Amino acid sequence: MFVTHRTRNRAEERKVVSHLSSTPLHQPSIHCLSMMEPVVISLSVMTTTFADERGSETTPPCTISRYALSCGVCEQSILPGDKMFCFGKTTTKASSISWGHESCHRVNLPPPPICRHWMRLGRCPSLQANLCAFRHPQNERGTQATLEKQRWGGRRHYTRNQHKNSVFRIFLMQTYGMDYLNRHNGVIVDAAGGKGELAWELINLSGVEECVVVDPRELNLSLVQTKWKKGLFEPKRTGPVFSKWYPACEDGYKTRQSKSPRHIRCFLDGESCLEFMNASSEEDVHRADEWYQAQLLKAKEISWTSKGLTQHEDGTSYDEEEVTNNDETVTSSSDTIETATSEISSAQEARMVLKKCHLIIGLHCDQAAGEIVDFASAQKIPWAVVPCCTYAEMFTGRKLSDGTRVTSYDHLVQWLQEGDPRAKVATLDMEGKNKVVYTLP
Repeated sequence: MFVTHRTRNRAEERKVVSHLSSTPLHQPSIHCLSMMEPVVISLSVMTTTFADERGSETTPPCTISRYALSCGVCEQSILPGDKMFCFGKTTTKASSISWGHESCHRVNLPPPPICRHWMRLGRCPSLQANLCAFRHPQNERGTQATLEKQRWGGRRHYTRNQHKNSVFRIFLMQTYGMDYLNRHNGVIVDAAGGKGELAWELINLSGVEECVVVDPRELNLSLVQTKWKKGLFEPKRTGPVFSKWYPACEDGYKTRQSKSPRHIRCFLDGESCLEFMNASSEEDVHRADEWYQAQLLKAKEISWTSKGLTQHEDGTSYDEEEVTNNDETVTSSSDTIETATSEISSAQEARMVLKKCHLIIGLHCDQAAGEIVDFASAQKIPWAVVPCCTYAEMFTGRKLSDGTRVTSYDHLVQWLQEGDPRAKVATLDMEGKNKVVYTLP
C-alpha cells in the first residue's frame, strides 16, 4: 500500500502523480489521505487490461460473431459463430474498435470500450448471458441514464421505453409460456392497444395465432413493418442472446408478408362488453348489435390531433395522440400504414372473438386498466396490466382496502392487486411506468 499526504504546491503534486504512474498496477488500491478523511481509488478504473467481471488478462470477454469480418490481429477471417473479442483502435475516431479471434488475444492490446447499454441503462442482457465483449466497470454503471437528462432543455424528462412492447411481450412468453399463449381456438385481447404494435409482435415475432386489438384509434404499423422489411428481427441481427424471443422469425423471413392483427375499433367498456357478449334472446342480440355499430361510428368520428398528449401526470413525455374536438386534426391515410389492418365490422364476429378470449392484456392502457380487470374477473380468465396514469380526478370512487383514495401510481398498482386475490406484481426491465400486475391461469 502506498500512502501520501496532501502536498502544498503543484510541483509536489506533479511528483506524486509521477510516482503513482510508475506504481505497479497489481497493487489492490491506493489510499490518499487528505486533511479530512481518506479517499480510496480503485485500480480497476485505472487498469488498461481486459480485466472486468468476466475477463482476465489472458481470457478476454468474448461474444459470438454474427457476420464474417476480418481479425484485427492476424488479419484472417472471423466466421459467423466464432468467438471474438473487442479491443480499441488507435485512430482519429474515438469510437473505432477492432475485433479479433479469441485465440489472438494479446495482453498489450488496447482495452475495449465501455458497454453503452451499461452506461445508459445500468444493465446489459448480454452480460448476463456471458456474451458481451465490452467492459462493465461498476463506477460507469448508469452514468448516462436518460432519466437524469433532459430531452430539450425544458423541465420535462424523457423516458427511454421505446422497446416497451418487446419487453412486455417477453414477459408474457416467460410467464404464460407459448403453449398457453397459443391455446387452441383461443384469442388474446390487447385492450387499449394503440397502434397495434404489441399485438403485431405477438403474432409475427412470437408466433401467437390470434391477438386482437381493442382500441378506438386506427392501427398504424408502419414502424414495425419498416423493421420487418429491413430484416431487423432475423436471428443474425438479434444475436444469440435475444433470438430465442423471436421464435417465429427465421433468416430470410422478410421476403414473406407479415400478418396484421384484427381490430375491434371501439372503447373497452367492461360492463357493456359483457352485455354485448352474453346477449341471448333475439331482442337482446339486436340491441347489442346496435350498440356495437354505434361504438364503431363513435370511434371513427373522434378527431385525433398531431400534437398528442403533452405529458403524463408524472411529467414524462407521451407519444400517443390526444382525443380532442378542435379543428386541428389529422386523418390517417392508407399511405402511412404499410399493411392493411383487418377491422372487425361484424357484431357477430366481434362477439365470437370476445367469447374466445383466454387472456386479456394492457400496456400503458390509461383509463382501461380497471375495465380490463372487471372483464377478466367476470370471464374468469387471467389478465396482465402495465398501468400508467392514475386519472384520480376522473375515477374518484377508487379506494384502497383501508379507505385511501387512489391518487398516485403506487396506489393504482395496489388497487389493481387488491381487485383480485390471485394478482401478483412484477417489475419490467424498462424505464418509466414498469410495474405489471397479473394473474395466472
